[in-house]
Amino acid sequence: MTIVPVLGIVFANLYQLNIGVYPPVDFLIYRYASVASWLGEDIYARNIFGELLPSEGLPFVYTPFAASLLSVTSLFPTQVSFMLWTTGCVAILAFIIGVCLPQSLPRRRTIWLALLLLGCCSTVVAQHLVWGQINLFLAGLCLADFVRHTNGRWSRFVPKGVLIGVAAGIKLTPAIFIPYLLMTRQWHMAVSAIAGFAGTVIIGGIMFPTMSFSYWFSNVWQLSSKVDLGTQFASAGNNSIQGAAGAIGHWAVSPSKVIVIVVAILGLLAAAAVFRAGQTLAAVLTVGMTANLVSPVSWVHHWVYLIPALIVLWFLGRTRTRIFVAAAALVLLIHGTDLGEHMLQNGTIMLAPLGILLRESLLLISIATIGTFFALRSRTSPLAAATLSQGRLEGRPARL
Repeated sequence: MTIVPVLGIVFANLYQLNIGVYPPVDFLIYRYASVASWLGEDIYARNIFGELLPSEGLPFVYTPFAASLLSVTSLFPTQVSFMLWTTGCVAILAFIIGVCLPQSLPRRRTIWLALLLLGCCSTVVAQHLVWGQINLFLAGLCLADFVRHTNGRWSRFVPKGVLIGVAAGIKLTPAIFIPYLLMTRQWHMAVSAIAGFAGTVIIGGIMFPTMSFSYWFSNVWQLSSKVDLGTQFASAGNNSIQGAAGAIGHWAVSPSKVIVIVVAILGLLAAAAVFRAGQTLAAVLTVGMTANLVSPVSWVHHWVYLIPALIVLWFLGRTRTRIFVAAAALVLLIHGTDLGEHMLQNGTIMLAPLGILLRESLLLISIATIGTFFALRSRTSPLAAATLSQGRLEGRPARL
């Protein structure tokens, strides 16, 4: 679709206008940290400093391999690089949405474009674009691995699973797909994912041996304390289980870690059950949402799997399910987490229950979506079945 690059440029220019108000600090950290790493600095020893970043600086929390890969953000002047980055994010979102839409859907391109526009206006993607985040790229790598053919041209040189390993080698969260692959006996993909991840560790070690040793033997165990930026763990921006527990009180965080383990197991078991029922894409999205639930810190812009999950659920379900999807989409479009926080801070006591629901809306919507995928795992959707019958996803016969 030629309109996608145009949309990407439009949104890139819109977010360029906000640079003075909301600097793309995540993108800038990628840029400054990658440059510093090539200059021989230990980017894990201190915060990253630079123009438009807070005076106290911000930490770089990704792997040494990521630092080398993110050098692409420094190839051009800042504003040009940020425009290209934003355009790429919109293009990846278009790819993700396209994966979820049945090929036989009437007026498919129009619906695709409408969903892309709505997706860019959702709280998840809007914050992703504002801060210049990387999560859409990582989700795109993982989904591309699942949807491409085993015998395709690229798969001859890059086996299925390698892209998942590379994504995990950039940011550890996608590694949750490896136990899922093992549980569903997708042995070749699992081995390839492990090999891909190991390859990124080796490459990072060769390029930055001292930093790699520091990261893998020290910093990797301190990521949570760095990612939460010191004071933001219990904020509305962190919609993980532990973040919600932190909002109740600091005392609730430690007990919530037991819940996290249980949810991780249940989420993977649910994904495996959905996969065995033939709903391959729904299973993958279940794993992606589970990762956000169990991660200590899941900022709003981390929940990129939620948007395709709602699209898939729309085609899988019927009237009541679609009402839920419509309501969930509305919450994403009105930026429910921020609205919920505003209600709790400035509203009356009568609005407190609604404020709590909206504040933790990403967490609650994801749990409900995973539960609905599991409940509807044996249901056949003609439109989605037509999509998968054309070979877009591999595995057991699909009944999405």
